[in-house]
Amino acid sequence: MSENGSDRRRIKWGYCTHVVPNLPVDFGCVKGRLLVTDEAPRRNDVIVAEVLEIGRHTKIELPSKNASTLFPGDLVGMAYGYRYATRQFEGTLPAKNETCHILGIGGVCGQVIGMATDMLPPTTLSPLGYVDNSKGGRLNLRDYCPSVRTKPFEGATIVLVVGSSMDSGKTTAAYSVVHGLTKSGARVAAGKITGTASVKDPLIMDDAGAIKVLDFTDVGHASTAMCEREELEEIVSTLGSALAEPHPDYIVLEIADGIVQRETMMLLEVFRQKRLVDYVVYTCNDSLGVAMGVTRLRAHDLNLVAVSGWVGCSPLAAQEAQAHTDLPVLRPEELRDPAVVNLFGGSWTGASATPGRNVILPFPAAVPPSGMVINE
Repeated sequence: MSENGSDRRRIKWGYCTHVVPNLPVDFGCVKGRLLVTDEAPRRNDVIVAEVLEIGRHTKIELPSKNASTLFPGDLVGMAYGYRYATRQFEGTLPAKNETCHILGIGGVCGQVIGMATDMLPPTTLSPLGYVDNSKGGRLNLRDYCPSVRTKPFEGATIVLVVGSSMDSGKTTAAYSVVHGLTKSGARVAAGKITGTASVKDPLIMDDAGAIKVLDFTDVGHASTAMCEREELEEIVSTLGSALAEPHPDYIVLEIADGIVQRETMMLLEVFRQKRLVDYVVYTCNDSLGVAMGVTRLRAHDLNLVAVSGWVGCSPLAAQEAQAHTDLPVLRPEELRDPAVVNLFGGSWTGASATPGRNVILPFPAAVPPSGMVINE
């Protein structure tokens, strides 16, 4: 690292580190706290690193929820984690604290061991050291997991959004349900239980009207890939407790990735055993995904009430899918209608604001339909 003015170089901390109070502003404030060792990292260990080469990730999301453009030579504050993203990177923990990659825009780093064929190579980093926790050990995000203060989900109706795969429309469906329920007059909180740190999803839940929004980063996880079942249960309990505090009528939960992914399968079993979920919306890309996914989810004894996602964004695809399920196949616009409360045990008798199902939505090549969210 260049010595010229190095003490004054600010550190761009990743969004996943937002749970840590009083993060050092620049290198001069942190260099005395760096543990310089090549010992293998653990999940959620916090490091300071220098950007070597820009690749797939050209920006980093900050604890302020803004995004900062990255340049070679920038200093960044990251947390180690795994990544499971079928359309982007597969990432693991490196064997040593040495040259590594940005796995996610929210400040997750690790070693890329596989990627989609259309993905640019990862942005590379040179770790300068682990951040000291002031007790002689490594600073780890898990040290900042809050305690469970109230009974998880107490008093709220729980709506779960789960999908067939990455980028099947889960976040779009989740924020659309939040917005529709809010327009019906309900108080709605929202949470994302699993995934890789990114501020985009919490922000859009907030924009949609949620009175409180939390995700797994709020309980000290940069990424939930490779979490054990006990850790997932802790995330559910802790988020469920915090989301129940403002006494919402509904809590909308989203699970990342698809229903055959490791952590998702464990969570579905947790929900089945503990009877935590009242209603489920399933998202997918095509009619075959509808038939297979609905069958698989019903095997978990979950109360499915609707199908949405990309399959609902084309009238023809929705018509095809509808022929293979007894559930309504709904466009995002329909989930954003206040009448959606009728799906979830409420009552709406006002006029519907949703245009008719024969309306053809714009779907230009390589551009997602209006409001659809794509992962970073």
